[in-house]
Amino acid sequence: MAKLIGTAGHVDHGKTSLIRALTSIDADRLPEEKQRGMTIDIGFAYVDLPKAGRVSIVDVPGHERFLTNMLVGALGIDVAILCVAADESVMPQTREHLEILSLLPVEKLVVAMTRSDLADEVVREIARSEIEDLLAQTRFAGAPIQSVSAITGEGLDELKALLDEALQGSEPVAPGGWYLPIDRVFTVKGYGTVVTGTLAQGVVRLEDRAVLMPSGQETRIRGIEWHGEAQSQSEKGRRTALNLGKVGIDEVHRGMIVGDPAGVFSSSLVEGRAEWLAEVKHATRIRLSLGSEEVMGKALRNDHDPNWVQFKLERPIAVVAGQAFIVRRYSPPKLLGGGRVTIPQARLRRKSDRGSTVAASHLSESEQLVAWVQASRWGESSEELCRRLGKTSQALGSVFEDLKSSGKLVGFAGFWLTPDRLEQAQQAAHQALAELHAEFPAKAFLPRELWIKRGQVPWKGKPLDRLVAHWAQEKFLRVQGTEIALYDHLVRLNPKQQQLLDRVEEGLRACGMNVPPALELSRQLYLPPQAVEEILRLGLESRRLVWIAEGVIYTQDQLLQFRTDFSARVEKRPFAAAEFRDHFGSSRKYVIPLLEWMDAQGWTLRQGDSRVMRGLDSA
Repeated sequence: MAKLIGTAGHVDHGKTSLIRALTSIDADRLPEEKQRGMTIDIGFAYVDLPKAGRVSIVDVPGHERFLTNMLVGALGIDVAILCVAADESVMPQTREHLEILSLLPVEKLVVAMTRSDLADEVVREIARSEIEDLLAQTRFAGAPIQSVSAITGEGLDELKALLDEALQGSEPVAPGGWYLPIDRVFTVKGYGTVVTGTLAQGVVRLEDRAVLMPSGQETRIRGIEWHGEAQSQSEKGRRTALNLGKVGIDEVHRGMIVGDPAGVFSSSLVEGRAEWLAEVKHATRIRLSLGSEEVMGKALRNDHDPNWVQFKLERPIAVVAGQAFIVRRYSPPKLLGGGRVTIPQARLRRKSDRGSTVAASHLSESEQLVAWVQASRWGESSEELCRRLGKTSQALGSVFEDLKSSGKLVGFAGFWLTPDRLEQAQQAAHQALAELHAEFPAKAFLPRELWIKRGQVPWKGKPLDRLVAHWAQEKFLRVQGTEIALYDHLVRLNPKQQQLLDRVEEGLRACGMNVPPALELSRQLYLPPQAVEEILRLGLESRRLVWIAEGVIYTQDQLLQFRTDFSARVEKRPFAAAEFRDHFGSSRKYVIPLLEWMDAQGWTLRQGDSRVMRGLDSA
């Protein structure tokens, strides 16, 4: 992984002169910079070091009027050179630049005490002491300090050695695709539009598909250069020029991001974790520096978590999960804090809302997905999980599949639960349905919508259908069209209904296998047809009766008697349907549907045109 060195420090403290002395490259490229003798915009060079090889260097402005340009250059620096003039020591922009570096993911700091040829030993020691005191207040306490002079060459070799050592080792490569915040745009005759920046993540290769954000325009990488040399690829930390296919010069500008379509977003509401240097009230108007862009907006604070913040921006910007940001007050533009983006496309939350317990910074994508799902009572959709991780569904597709195959997540048409959350959801569903069954004891099934309302189930559509089907397969639910019931639920009858059902069951038993239809049964029992039809329905729903075919209903004990009686006759030898018919003195109208029902129950096993009775202890 390539590394990036960047300068920081007060205006006119010799940053550009030091780079020129180290690299023989003049980082001031603008005519105005030549005329004024100070850096206005970011400049670039490179240096060859014994261990680290060729390393990019970014030179940033020191004047407070050009602090925005300094932020553009500072985002992405791995090792910073804090330039402090020996003859002037610590100045206002020295402190401000150091604060910015402390807020950004800058790995290491080396202090170059410049213009040492203009200071005697006493002045140098005073400057060194003040620098050490300043560093002691930051995470860079104890950073090496090297006296240098761009005029005499004093300390340049020692500074190179310190930089080379600081660049050793590398942070873990962050998961996800590549992206490049654009800080320059120009055209090259015969090639078209070229953009430059520091590759912030991943590896970009020739012919890679890419997207420009926030416009969303698609493109391809037609050419790659770094330090003026054509390459087949570039990696994180390199100053990189990309030739974009089918993109006009008027369609791209500084502040945009070009990157892998899987992880670059356009957003006007960004969520992040921030470290604050000053008091910031809720809805304070701010300037947000993100990548190479600065945009105005409001910082929306939280009552419960001081580090959790949402930025409601005045226009959409390009943003990537994990991206570093700096926050300044709108006016005057004083530094307020900085941090990292957690959710690129956030959803507006109330000031009183409690933040998520998922600490994403130290978790892998898989761990974050499981943590987010576990944090939600009813699980989460793929869409919501992708939004929270700042990735597209295509980028996380294989991660979801791995979690599913390993059993860490259970999926239902794009909705995900952890196994224990699925169990808790089942318990909640059981409680809601049990309450409804108690309210409507005479109903065998209940409308699914009634259960959804009672149980406050947020699912709908295909995910809900798949969940219900899963529970039916697990014999937790019984399903009848759009109605459901607990699998072991039985209709409860009142005393009058019990008496009527007892009478109907006696009538069915008296008819043997040749039971009459409801109308005939009502005549035999001298009962109203409507009453018989209703009690037959309740008998079926209470599972005291069993429906075999249209007009063919038996009691549970009738069916067991048929099985026991005929098993004693044939034992385990094959038999034909005609033998079964003749034994019970019945007809095909009853025998064929009854045998098919017995097949389905596992009481009989069909073998061609014959059947075998299975043991009474079988299914």
